[in-house]
Amino acid sequence: MVRPRAVLMALLMMLGPILTAAGVRAQEGPAAVRMPEGNGRPILVDGLFSPGEWDDALAIQVRPDLQLLLKKSAGFVFLGLKYSPFCLSSVDLFVSPGGKAVTQLHVSAQLGECPLPGPASAGGPGPFVWGATSDWYANEIRWDAGKVEALMKEGKARAEAQEAAIYRYDGFEFQIRQSKFGSDAWLVRLETHMPPDWSPVVFPPGTTPASTEGWLKIELGPAPAAGR
Repeated sequence: MVRPRAVLMALLMMLGPILTAAGVRAQEGPAAVRMPEGNGRPILVDGLFSPGEWDDALAIQVRPDLQLLLKKSAGFVFLGLKYSPFCLSSVDLFVSPGGKAVTQLHVSAQLGECPLPGPASAGGPGPFVWGATSDWYANEIRWDAGKVEALMKEGKARAEAQEAAIYRYDGFEFQIRQSKFGSDAWLVRLETHMPPDWSPVVFPPGTTPASTEGWLKIELGPAPAAGR
């Protein structure tokens, strides 16, 4: 059953993380990659993949309409998730340093993070803290509040008006301090919802938040010796 975009917008407004074991199978990706050193040019974390910003990144084609971009520079890890064409979505990035405890970074209309138990832990996930962006940032979904109010006066529901007033973005751009996870190698997993049926697209395919088995291993190399 196809989920209308308005329903997806309402789900985004709830700002809740969606954890599912099943997902749309993406193209098989590499088991491990080495993070390339960027050319030093800055990334503006605005969700607009401006010309030249990601030319020095490693590109992984998750599926024809979704690309994962990776690079590091000056003690920061940059991760881009580019949709072609643009579609309203959200993303959950799961990071585990060396297969230990997992941190979930969520981006939709708000940012937040949540500690998850490690694969060997019997405990449940920790509380989801909205607005918590210690040592990381990403572009959230934003809209023109004035346009929303005008459309609501014309009779549109709030969710429908917010969708119509969203500022354009090409995807999500993450900037994460390399020292945040205290490891030279990260295991990562991505989950995002996309058309036509808004089912979760999972990368690497077939992986779950409950286990780091099969997650993409990113070799970062040592962080710069300079202080934070």
